[in-house]
Amino acid sequence: MSGTKRTILFFSSFFLTILFMSIVGIILSPIINTISDYVYYNIFSPILFTIYLFIFMLIEGFLRKIYTNKYLKDNQLLIKVKAKEFELSGRLLVYLIILLIYFTPLLRDFSMDLLTIPRVLLFIFSIIISELLLRISSKSIYGYLTKDYVIISGLDLRIGLPIIYGSNIFNDSEVYTYNDIKEYFVFPETIELYLVADQGKLVFDTDNEVSRQFIGILTQKKIPMKKFN
Repeated sequence: MSGTKRTILFFSSFFLTILFMSIVGIILSPIINTISDYVYYNIFSPILFTIYLFIFMLIEGFLRKIYTNKYLKDNQLLIKVKAKEFELSGRLLVYLIILLIYFTPLLRDFSMDLLTIPRVLLFIFSIIISELLLRISSKSIYGYLTKDYVIISGLDLRIGLPIIYGSNIFNDSEVYTYNDIKEYFVFPETIELYLVADQGKLVFDTDNEVSRQFIGILTQKKIPMKKFN
C-alpha cells in the first residue's frame, strides 16, 4: 500500500469518527448539561473519548479489511498462513493515547486532586479492554500469498499512521508486491520477509511443508535468502 493510500485510509477513518462524535454530542447534549463537573471531567468525558478511540480503530480496521479483501478476491490464492501476533511496539500507540485521555490534565497542572480514583480505575479498565481488542485483532491477521502480491489481511485494530518510509512495519494489514520484499529467512517455526528500505518485516508461523511452499514461490520471484554475517 502506498503512502497516499495509507493517508487516505487514515483520514477517512478520522473524519468518519469526527462525524460519529458530532452525532453522539448532539444526542448526549441534554445529559451533559445535567451532570456535575466532577462526574463530567473524571468519568463521563474520559469514557466518551475512549469510546471514540475504539470507534476510530474499528473504522480504520474495517476500511483496511475492505481494501485488502478486494485484492484477495481478484487474485489467485497460493498460500494462506497465520501471521505472527502483534508485538508490544504495535500496541504502544493505543496505550499512549489512552494515557493522554485520562491524564492530560496532570500535564497542565500537576495536582494529586486530579488523580481521582474513578479516573485511575477507568484508565486501568480501558487498557484491559484495548488489550483484549488487540489480542482478538491479532488472531484474525493472516498472510495470503498470491501470484502478484503478499497480502496481510484481517481486522487490524492497530492505529495505522499515514507514513510509510521511516516506519517500522510488522505485519501491517496491507498489500505488498514481491518487489517490496528484499530478502527472506526461514527459522524453525517462522519465516520472515524483510521489506526494502529497512521498512520492517512480515513474519508468519510456519511448519516444514508451508516453509517449503514459501521458498518455492520466493525463489520463483527471485527473492534471495538473507545472509547473516
